[in-house]
Amino acid sequence: MTLRVAVSFSGGKDSAYATWIVMHQAWDVRLLTVSPKSADSLMFHHPNTEWTTLQAEAMGLSHKIVEMNGKDELEDLRHTLDRMKSEHKISGLVTGAVASDYQKTRFDNLCDAISLKTYAPLWHKSPKLLVENLMKSGFRIILTAVAAKGLDESWLGRELTEREWSNLERLSKIHGIHLTGEGGEYESFVLDAPNFSKTIEIEKSRNEWDGDSGRMIIERASLRNKPGN
Repeated sequence: MTLRVAVSFSGGKDSAYATWIVMHQAWDVRLLTVSPKSADSLMFHHPNTEWTTLQAEAMGLSHKIVEMNGKDELEDLRHTLDRMKSEHKISGLVTGAVASDYQKTRFDNLCDAISLKTYAPLWHKSPKLLVENLMKSGFRIILTAVAAKGLDESWLGRELTEREWSNLERLSKIHGIHLTGEGGEYESFVLDAPNFSKTIEIEKSRNEWDGDSGRMIIERASLRNKPGN
């Protein structure tokens, strides 16, 4: 029997990689994107969540965006997952958690309360190994938010090529940045992946910078055929 799950999908590299892993295992995947009211959310990725619709289309996956309206984001998520359990017969939730006990514990407790299993395929994996796997697998990733010493505005919109990953690793050693951004040092957006039928092209964007942190806002984007398709 195929395992049917929801994936907590932000559009960033970790949730996209977790999605690819479970799709590779032939699980039946439903994407669930939580759009928090504030950029200060400790649980959910904030910038550009509306563009996850393009990523879902590129993967050919069912997708739901949930706007957080209440004061308790987890309570809103619990109600959504409870409905998905009833309507779509999901049996678990997949997350892209790598090292954040804060996030993982709350996801585990929430799902336990409504009898869903949790899966975290990236949990406690070596950050360097994760980066190597992302590059080898063909993920194209840009940075959409930075909030750490050593990461200035020039990093916004920058694609993480092998060279830029090396630069980021150097900065992580100097400034104590978690290489995969698990401490909120940066956020990302995936333009292409091995399970994308098309690639995403950003046609218009702008930066918002405040003091020592900022974000890139995607204003227009579209799906394009991959070379050779």
